[in-house]
Amino acid sequence: VQGKTAGMKKLFPGVLVCLTAVFGCSTFQSRTDLQPLHFTSSTRVNTNPQYCREPSGIVYSTRRGTLFIADDEGDICELLLDGTLVNKTHIDRADLEGITIDPATGLLYAIEEHSMIIMEFHPDSLEPLRQFPLEATSGAYLPARNNGNRGFEAITFVPDPGHPAGGTFFVASQGWRTRHAEGVAAVYEIAAPLQDTANTNQTARMVRQFEPGISDLSGLYYDASMQQLLLISDQHDILMLSGTDGNTRTSYKLPGKNQEGITLDSRGQLYIAEDSGDIIKYRLDATTRP
Repeated sequence: VQGKTAGMKKLFPGVLVCLTAVFGCSTFQSRTDLQPLHFTSSTRVNTNPQYCREPSGIVYSTRRGTLFIADDEGDICELLLDGTLVNKTHIDRADLEGITIDPATGLLYAIEEHSMIIMEFHPDSLEPLRQFPLEATSGAYLPARNNGNRGFEAITFVPDPGHPAGGTFFVASQGWRTRHAEGVAAVYEIAAPLQDTANTNQTARMVRQFEPGISDLSGLYYDASMQQLLLISDQHDILMLSGTDGNTRTSYKLPGKNQEGITLDSRGQLYIAEDSGDIIKYRLDATTRP
């Protein structure tokens, strides 16, 4: 995303990070100094909600010029930008939260909310290929496998030519709960052996984690042109821009409700998938350059 209007020149600090030594923070205080995003228009993508009834993730494919949607009921759909269905598949008993693409191979990856498994799909057939169970790291605050709606919610792939697998995944959680407080959400960098051509499942491992300082992260997208993460919180209606180092660059008030997925197309237009079944395309007259 590129550019910036005069009204957006002043940088505001990111969302406040609230941490304690053991239990994390209990609440997120809404900011009154969030920058406004300047939308010249918004358009509802004319898609049938029955294709993916509860979208939880969205990603644009530069290779194919289409959108891939994942939903809570185990469906993956490929849509033209006008909402026309290209292909669809269903994975039994899968709660898919977020979907992403490795731009080098075109392969799709979705995160299963509570099983801590990254699933790989072929973009042509949407056939499942491999699975990468996440190996828990000692001391890390991972979402519990049976923790209601507090599991993994989003995934994005960050290319790195120097990495053996061509890059790593960043996945986001809604937050964790203890007996004393509700913690902020976390973003985890995950390395998976994508370069291994074996058919057997391979274990993914956590590299590190950081806390953006907000609960209920619901969407995550890596903008390669700006080398930054776009994170959204549906509870707080906020879009945050962050470096992959975890440092928040700025944050914006986000329109709409129940925002579950976020992506950008090749023209820099922003697509938001909402849990209601809607996909909204936003055209910006200024971009989210920090």
